[in-house]
Amino acid sequence: MQGVMARATTLIIAIITLLDGGASVTAGPCSVSVSGCGGTFTIFVLPVVFDLDVSDQVDPATLDASDFTVNGIPADAVALLNGNMTIEFSFTTSPAGQGVNTMNIPAGAFNCVFGGPVLEFTCSIRYILSRPFPTPHPRPTP
Repeated sequence: MQGVMARATTLIIAIITLLDGGASVTAGPCSVSVSGCGGTFTIFVLPVVFDLDVSDQVDPATLDASDFTVNGIPADAVALLNGNMTIEFSFTTSPAGQGVNTMNIPAGAFNCVFGGPVLEFTCSIRYILSRPFPTPHPRPTP
């Protein structure tokens, strides 16, 4: 509730400033980010779920699972989390492979509440598959 009150207060101040002719109120463009873009990660299992952060609340009516691709393969399911500020895209089987993988959302794929259509998002992540080593067991003695 406190966050809602802070946003409402900020909006009221912005409207008063605008009406007084002191400033213009414009929303920034809606953009997507993922921690680790451009990074290399050693993993045991290729991911099937990808969480993306958005700079503005997503309009759920405009979002579709196929808005997000990994290596050109569209997601199978989508969910909004964190007050519509995080998008969780899911795949039945991982579209990623060992090596460089490219995630993409085309410009205008969905809309944000204040920032309008989303900007194009492209991110490359490199996965290195690591195989767990078996636990050594002592050899039996005869």
